[in-house]
Amino acid sequence: MSVFTAFCRIMMVCVVALLTLVQHSYASINLSQQLPIPQAELYYQLSDAELTIASLTANPALMHNFSPLPQQTTLRTNEQQALWLQAKITNPYPEPFDAVISYHFLPADRVSFYKLDQDAPSATLLGQMGSDFPFAERPLPLNIFSQPIRLAAGEQATFLLRLQDAALLGTELSISTLPQLLLDHQQQLTNNNLVNGALMLLVLLAAYRGLQQQQSALYALAGFYLAFLLVLNTLNGIAFSLLWPENPEFNPVLLYISVGLALVFLTLFNRSTLPNNAGRFARYSNTGCLLVALALLFSPLYADGALKLKLLFSAVSIILTATVLQAIYTSLTSIIRYSSRFSLLAAAATLSLLLVQTHYLSSFVYWSNVGLFLLISVSAILLLNLPKAETSRPD
Repeated sequence: MSVFTAFCRIMMVCVVALLTLVQHSYASINLSQQLPIPQAELYYQLSDAELTIASLTANPALMHNFSPLPQQTTLRTNEQQALWLQAKITNPYPEPFDAVISYHFLPADRVSFYKLDQDAPSATLLGQMGSDFPFAERPLPLNIFSQPIRLAAGEQATFLLRLQDAALLGTELSISTLPQLLLDHQQQLTNNNLVNGALMLLVLLAAYRGLQQQQSALYALAGFYLAFLLVLNTLNGIAFSLLWPENPEFNPVLLYISVGLALVFLTLFNRSTLPNNAGRFARYSNTGCLLVALALLFSPLYADGALKLKLLFSAVSIILTATVLQAIYTSLTSIIRYSSRFSLLAAAATLSLLLVQTHYLSSFVYWSNVGLFLLISVSAILLLNLPKAETSRPD
């Protein structure tokens, strides 16, 4: 065992221990002395993008056109549409209550918070933010879109959110106190940084094993992990807050570029692990997958928001399906004893990308941190125990 391999094993054990310790530490923090948070009644409606807050509040028919929000979901939109969320909150306490309204769909282009005036059909703008605005313009330095509010004693207030995005919008809205919000954000940030550290170890480990064994497939795998790191941090907002906080114009394109780059490297990894006796159909399919990945990679140059989203979902579905099928084919047909580990590496990479996309673009998976870290751990174990005999392409 080399010194570097031993170091990677120790670091992975440390990351697992830190993740467990962090979860236990945050779970033990007691905020029970705070008052219960008032629950909000949530409603929504879709409208034309030209509809302003003044036109909405001045039209009683439009104000009564809001429908109850049955559950948190994700809606397909375009540049000509706006999504309105309405939150009715009552302060049951005999003193003012400070809270924070948070919108959790990070790819949203524009998020505007309004408070409906009680004495006139109008609304007051509380704040405006989104991926189209510099990070420094947010009232709270958080990756999610949060707006502090104050409710007077016994006040019944109505808040409106105007949301715009060229492709997709979520409806996840929450009300919390500032201490609880900061605690949740710190926990999520810590988890994300631990996952980032584990991914960087995978990048270094795959590159080192590729250099050690002269295996081009492992170089492609290291490139995939590096691109996947960019995908993850683009979706969770860390890249925006740290790398380009004053350049929001990068946000609409970097998701598609980073996913396209990850799929290109995954396709090259699949190409390098194809058996030498693979037929023309397998090689033509791999070439087709590479062209699809390149189409997504360069989609910001020619596609609008709706077309880019279709390309994203189509490219991910096609290439991940091809990766899983090739993994099964290689495992069943290879004569190399340990060749199934390359297939497992490809499957783990596939599931990681699918899991992250499902969580951040659909909001259906809330255990993604645990699932993603398990997949990263499996990949690290496979790389650490990759024997030299396995690195030869099967005949």
